[in-house]
Amino acid sequence: TQLASQMEVSRPVIRESIKSLQSRGFLEVRRGTRGGSFVQYINLLTFSETLGDLIRLRKVTVDHLAQARLILEPEIIQLVAVNATGEDLKRIRNLLLEYDRTEDIDKRVTMNAHFHRLLNGACGNPIYAIIMNSIMDFTEYFVRTIKPVNQIIHNDKDHKDIFAAIEAHDPKSAAEISIRHANNILKKMRKLEKTYLKLLK
Repeated sequence: TQLASQMEVSRPVIRESIKSLQSRGFLEVRRGTRGGSFVQYINLLTFSETLGDLIRLRKVTVDHLAQARLILEPEIIQLVAVNATGEDLKRIRNLLLEYDRTEDIDKRVTMNAHFHRLLNGACGNPIYAIIMNSIMDFTEYFVRTIKPVNQIIHNDKDHKDIFAAIEAHDPKSAAEISIRHANNILKKMRKLEKTYLKLLK
């Protein structure tokens, strides 16, 4: 009743709003004398539905992505250069060829993320693969949320250079290129993040 009065809306509107926030993971509704509606912690939020809100609220930032990715990815890339099978290399090579034939920007975003998922699957460590795939899912959602539809923030040559080092079984070079690649992407994402947040004000 108090919230309805403050917002100058009816009680049914408040009930529906609370249900919506609860279904999306923003609120937990507790019953009893100590009950009520309580804001949930970030780890309980539905990722794909709330990412835009998390960016806007500064609960998730590009720097969070950078910290996680720059720690894990070079290690994974080095393992791929050592452990990748002929079939792994064939799948990655075919993806790069398909990418060159594709002009659709949305498909290219998907393929760029899939390139990294193929690498993760080829590293030989399923725990690394699971964690890094989650980071790539997050990165893809992040990019789709904050970037202009017609803009590519990716240097196409980087993936080819990473693959060339992997094919040459050169873990050190592959890792160095992957670090350069991640830093370039993250730098562009920081700029897009600032623009995105300004538009929301």
